[in-house]
Amino acid sequence: MKNLGSKLTSATTILYVLASTAGCFSNSVSISEPADGAKISGPVKTCLATSGVTVEPAKRGVHDGKGHHHILVDVDVPEDLSKPIGKDANHVHMGDGSKCKTLNLAVGKHTIRALFAKGNHVPYDPALTAKISIEVLASTGITSPPQGAMVTSPVKVCLETSGVEVEPAKNGVNKGKGHHHILVDTDLPRDLSKPIGKDANHIHMGDGSTCKEIKLASGKHTVRALFAMGNHVPYDPALTTEVTFNVK
Repeated sequence: MKNLGSKLTSATTILYVLASTAGCFSNSVSISEPADGAKISGPVKTCLATSGVTVEPAKRGVHDGKGHHHILVDVDVPEDLSKPIGKDANHVHMGDGSKCKTLNLAVGKHTIRALFAKGNHVPYDPALTAKISIEVLASTGITSPPQGAMVTSPVKVCLETSGVEVEPAKNGVNKGKGHHHILVDTDLPRDLSKPIGKDANHIHMGDGSTCKEIKLASGKHTVRALFAMGNHVPYDPALTTEVTFNVK
């Protein structure tokens, strides 16, 4: 009987340890958006999820099994998990209890890590973390007029960029910077190594502006945005987009 009792006690202990271990392993965080390996234009919306722990605002204090998200950009998980997570451009706190955050990242490759922590910003140990790698691409867009619109002349064309900075052409050639050009009813230049021409169909915005009024005849027109460096040479691959609309 003693042997049977000892075996039962041992079995109970093992089951308890296994249950506790399983509980620990069920606690996790993940990055639901963007996908690992994604190539993204524009601000990066990053969304996080949890399993086994509850998200709550930091102001509620420290509670076992609860806490809030942190996003680490291009940095590793802190070596010392007993200290609060720092707060800077690479360590983004989500102490409001939110699950999504929009990040403005420079063009290029980035590593995004999720790190879950208690109300005092001290991470759990072992760390509840996840990681993805993404690439941010530069882009240009046309905010006005919208695709398919019916408009009157003169047509106000407004442009925007993501991942590159608009500056006057007089500032010269600077990586990641440049100015807009509007191409009216014409294709992109075949040779992107040469400066963009300047005529009625190729409108330069070398003053660094983002909107331009264009007089157009009645009918259907296609307007293309083309971003170029200070010497009017387009980026390659081209940073371009287009809309088609009708003028009354």
